[in-house]
Amino acid sequence: MIVYGYRGSHLRTEPIPGVICPHCAAPEALQVSLYCRYAYVYWIPLFPFAKPAVAGCVRCRLTWEGKALPAEVRSSVRSTKKQTRLPLWNWTGTGLLLLALAWGAVDSTRDDRANAAYLAAPRAGDIYTVHENDSAPNYSLLKVVSARGNGVQVVANEFQIDNNHPIDALNAPAKYSKEPFTLTKFDLQIMKNKGQLTDVDRLEE
Repeated sequence: MIVYGYRGSHLRTEPIPGVICPHCAAPEALQVSLYCRYAYVYWIPLFPFAKPAVAGCVRCRLTWEGKALPAEVRSSVRSTKKQTRLPLWNWTGTGLLLLALAWGAVDSTRDDRANAAYLAAPRAGDIYTVHENDSAPNYSLLKVVSARGNGVQVVANEFQIDNNHPIDALNAPAKYSKEPFTLTKFDLQIMKNKGQLTDVDRLEE
């Protein structure tokens, strides 16, 4: 279950000088309190979306907010809002999300470079994650048993799994065929370009 919603936090409370209370006529008794409303997921703040203000009289305790704010205090409220910055912690979730996306992009680029290097210089023991096409739900493995010149000999895993990283579940000697077959580096590159070869693992590194 995803827990989400919005909350509010108090930012500041300031006096409103030079204005009498429109209800009890008390001088210098008005003050404005600013709040921040922010969205959250699992109690982690994502982003702020409103900065409501509440004006009140410390003598008669009457308060106003939103469109009900007296005309006499609106200018002071606007000025206080402009001078008040939203706290950075209100953006915690958004910051974490951006960091995760940036890390994912860096990790994906690094993985792509490693895959290209492994395909260009294959070794015995390399494991290729394969599936038929981009719409195929099941993945399997090919394991390199020898690499010579422009070709590799591989054995196919006899099992499939609906997980795009099947190596943990399928990489056991008993799950591979005993009959190897040959693929060229060109074959491997075509498979990669078609999305049929999605990952290369070199377990000793």
